[in-house]
Amino acid sequence: MRFALLAYAMFAASLALAASRPAAKKGDAMAADSWRAAVATFEGKPVKTGVLELSNPGLVSGDAPAAAVKILSGNDKDERGGEVIVLMPLDRFQDFVANFSQRQLGSNRGGFGALSKAKTISGTFVTIKGEGALLFGLDAKEAKALGKPSEILAAQLQLAKDGVQATKPGWTAREFNVAKVGAAGAPETAREWERLQGLLAAQMQAAKQPRWKSKELLDALKAGTPRLTVDDPAAKVEWTLLWK
Repeated sequence: MRFALLAYAMFAASLALAASRPAAKKGDAMAADSWRAAVATFEGKPVKTGVLELSNPGLVSGDAPAAAVKILSGNDKDERGGEVIVLMPLDRFQDFVANFSQRQLGSNRGGFGALSKAKTISGTFVTIKGEGALLFGLDAKEAKALGKPSEILAAQLQLAKDGVQATKPGWTAREFNVAKVGAAGAPETAREWERLQGLLAAQMQAAKQPRWKSKELLDALKAGTPRLTVDDPAAKVEWTLLWK
């Protein structure tokens, strides 16, 4: 069964984003009429789409009203539908990013968070403060009280730029620069790096997410993938892995 495309026309007015329309063939799920549909056609209704790319989501603050991630929608034929911001509860942010972030199994796609085969997401389309968004695990009525999706995302990007903050009460946020592992005088020792990789593997397993391979993890960090947070319960430290 083919993945249904999100209609770019329903996002154009609210997101003002440019994207080319794929050529729909007769009988395709992405019929031409759906591309011209008004936003009201989808308002408050469930929508399913493929995720071709994931933009940098930055970092989420523990007191944020919701988390935001911008995706490029499309189908399994790699035909693009347009960009849209997905809003979700804070506790789903890390799993969402891990599920859709860079897993380059092939070379047919490039860019941040590129996937060799589109995964799908099901959400509810709503208009919040004049901007269209997909809700993932959020109530549509409660979401109406949120700020603009673009502003929520902008706050996350600013937080990543300013530095990390712990999201758990009583915990400390620290950064681990993987680029300095083994460097003379650097606190990032090879032993500590191995320990953090072990914690990350256990964390991914608990979240039922695929384990990062060493090379895959290094390549993702070098490419500027979303900063990965590793919980260190014994020390009550949230480690943010980065490459700089």
